[in-house]
Amino acid sequence: DEEKYGTDGGPLHDPCVIAYLLKPELFRGRNCNVAVETASELTMGMTVIDWWGVTKRPSNAMVMRDIDHDALFALLLERLGRL
Repeated sequence: DEEKYGTDGGPLHDPCVIAYLLKPELFRGRNCNVAVETASELTMGMTVIDWWGVTKRPSNAMVMRDIDHDALFALLLERLGRL
């Protein structure tokens, strides 16, 4: 991810799911319409998020966009330290 997207690290999808269940207040997002492209040859299978409500389709998913990174890592370290 660092090389491909120029980010500071890779996503932690699985730990974030558990963290959200334990402390949802660490996450911020919004309800959006999310669809999977099934017709285009170029983008077949792509997940499309209508973040700005352009399509006027009803929201069908909560899309998380921001997280309190420091609190997430503190939670992970605290919980993993119990093992």
